[in-house]
Order: sequence, then C-alpha cells, then structure tokens
Amino acid sequence: MSPVDQSRAHVGQAALVAVVAVVLLLVGAGMFALVNRNTPSANLGLGDQTFQGGSAERLAAEIADRGPIFYGDVSGNKERDIILQHRGDDPEKGWYAFRAAPVDRDRSCTWEWQDDEEQFRAKCDESLTAPADGEGLQQFPVRVRDGKLDVDLNAEARATTTTAG
Repeated sequence: MSPVDQSRAHVGQAALVAVVAVVLLLVGAGMFALVNRNTPSANLGLGDQTFQGGSAERLAAEIADRGPIFYGDVSGNKERDIILQHRGDDPEKGWYAFRAAPVDRDRSCTWEWQDDEEQFRAKCDESLTAPADGEGLQQFPVRVRDGKLDVDLNAEARATTTTAG
C-alpha cells in the first residue's frame, strides 16, 4: 500500500460539477429558445411580414437632414438592397422605397443622392440618373401604421403568384 492514501472524493466532486454544467446548459438553451421563439426571421420570404423601418416621424426628419436612407440587404438574401426616401412635410405621406441599384448592375453600383440636383446618380456610372421618388425603378410599397413604416418587399411576388382552384 502507498504511504499516501488516495482520496476518492474528487470523483464525486467532478461528477457534481459535470451535472451542474449540463443543467446550466439546458436552462440556457431553454431560455434562448423562449426569447427567440417569437422573433421574426430576417429572411423575408413569401407570406412573411413586411420590413419595419421604424418611426415615420423620426425617419422623415433624418431624411430631411441627411438625405435618403440606404438599407443593405433588408431581405436577408443579399439581393434586395433598398433606398428609403421621403418627400414633403407630412411624415404620414410621401414615402418611397425602391431598389438601391440600377436593374442591370450589381449591388455595388448603388444610387447616390445628389442633394443639389434633387436626384440620384449611379455610383458606377454618373450618366445614369433616377428621380427623387425613384419613379421608373423597382418600387416597394410603403405604408405608415400607427406612426411606424412598413415596407412590403414581397408585394410584387404576391401579385404574380396564382393559386390553383
């Protein structure tokens, strides 16, 4: 026999620590699932909710001060960058959302606001212009509900979808 007696208490302590760690992990995973169960997905597919831009009054003031707002990849698919524009004095009206790049260009060729000209110019080709309200570009309907903006990124897809009957 060894002059030093080996203790078996450390085996019990290690098992207790392992059990506590597993319980804490399960509680943490459960809390994470509970918190995130009602969170809408960033990926907006058919039938999903609209993109919520925020307070119409705050955004109208920001656009009046700094110019139109670029939202990169609001769909989660890296294919629908948009520009949010507001025209006029009433934050409840005058909203426009449209594709942030010319149709035949990639997403790096975004429209840039030219404040002195009151129009957009394409970053990659300054000869390409678009009016302040994005007329002629792919548009996304904007509604103000209870003072908050909703941009419907799926309106066009729903309009072209038919159901068999």
